[in-house]
Amino acid sequence: MNSQKEIVQSTLSMSLKVIRMYDWLLDLYVLDFFVDKHWDKLPQCWRDTFEHMDPQHLGYILSNKPSNFNMVLPLSFLALIKSIEALTLPRENRSKTRVKREINDVDSFKGNPKLKNLFLKHVKLKKRHEISLMADIVVDTALETGCKAVIDFGSGLGHLVRVLAYREELYAAGIECQTQLTEEARKLDLELEYTAKKHLSADAISKLHGPLHFNVTLSSNQQLLELPLPEEMKNYGLIGLHPCGDLGPLLLKHFVETDHIKFLCVVGCCYMKLSCGDKGHGYPMSDFVKQLDSHLSFVSREIACHSIDVYCERLRRGNYIDLKVHAFRAALERILVEHNPKLRHAKVRSIKHSDSMTFEKYCTLAVERLHLPLSAEAWARGHADLRQWRRVVVVYTLRLALAPLVETVVLLDRLLYVLEKGFSCEIWPVFDPKLSPRNHIIIAKR
Repeated sequence: MNSQKEIVQSTLSMSLKVIRMYDWLLDLYVLDFFVDKHWDKLPQCWRDTFEHMDPQHLGYILSNKPSNFNMVLPLSFLALIKSIEALTLPRENRSKTRVKREINDVDSFKGNPKLKNLFLKHVKLKKRHEISLMADIVVDTALETGCKAVIDFGSGLGHLVRVLAYREELYAAGIECQTQLTEEARKLDLELEYTAKKHLSADAISKLHGPLHFNVTLSSNQQLLELPLPEEMKNYGLIGLHPCGDLGPLLLKHFVETDHIKFLCVVGCCYMKLSCGDKGHGYPMSDFVKQLDSHLSFVSREIACHSIDVYCERLRRGNYIDLKVHAFRAALERILVEHNPKLRHAKVRSIKHSDSMTFEKYCTLAVERLHLPLSAEAWARGHADLRQWRRVVVVYTLRLALAPLVETVVLLDRLLYVLEKGFSCEIWPVFDPKLSPRNHIIIAKR
């Protein structure tokens, strides 16, 4: 039986081979659709098929959902879709359901029914979902490793560390680079304690240990060693809920290099901000991937952060008319480039599409800061391009189909990096991908 490391290496190797075959598709900018004739870049058999296919059908195909559509698909396209399906990390939550323990002690945050929803104040629905599941995993991992303390990087307003400290009774600290967020987090701690005093005894209040909050821009492991932590936090777990760019890889490196960090729970984000290549340290991380043809362009890493689950659901519902805005922008790009080649990729105002919005209105709003006179000939060219708007949707959808494979490569490279250092590591899809598209958590234990 192959070891975990061998399986990960094999998956990475095959995934990168598929990505290399379709770099030409991944690296397309949607706004260049008409300027660079993206439709003509598709294989002829793909063009013949997708020219007459309703994008709704494509949504069913990419979601691997049964449909009533009957159409012969190109074998090369089927091979791509099956390869992505076989290699990509699963996105639906398949982890074991945590056993909830009944708490009968009403003189505690966890057991008092009047304090049950106190942690939900000031927290949006998406964040509530993430914090609830993340807290469960952190607590379970802390118990498994015999660790009673955690440090959360990028703690923001401190919602997660507040749950872990007051409700779960772990020693918790949050590190945030923005002073304003740290100050607000401390105010929210005081607000929570003020409310708790109305429902808990003085003895219970005296035993509370609220989270610590530090203002640090993390750039080296030495900064961790210099934090004025209490004795109870001599050993701790590192956690990060969507740390941006290189911060995720930095936490992984801190874990493998520091003996008193007992576990790691990290959910990544913003792959396009990773530093890459020989001079970078965000990707690739593992020795194995560094030896492969592992390049991932900025465009491919950027699209890997998009929500394919929500997008495909909209396609399946036939709710894709608002995607016409991509064609509006692409048609405008050709007008700008033909007016002046130096205006290529010029910054224009972001406009939300509506059914009643005309192309002229869109362009007028988008380029109002550029003060460009648009001729009747330019409008005619734009309207001619817009008649092909479904082609734009198709090409963008085909690019998005590859996004989970790019994310898989980034995440498995991180997993393999930890395995190469001799530590236990695993990846689980933990959040609802429709609510939180970056839903995989890396769990490492010392």
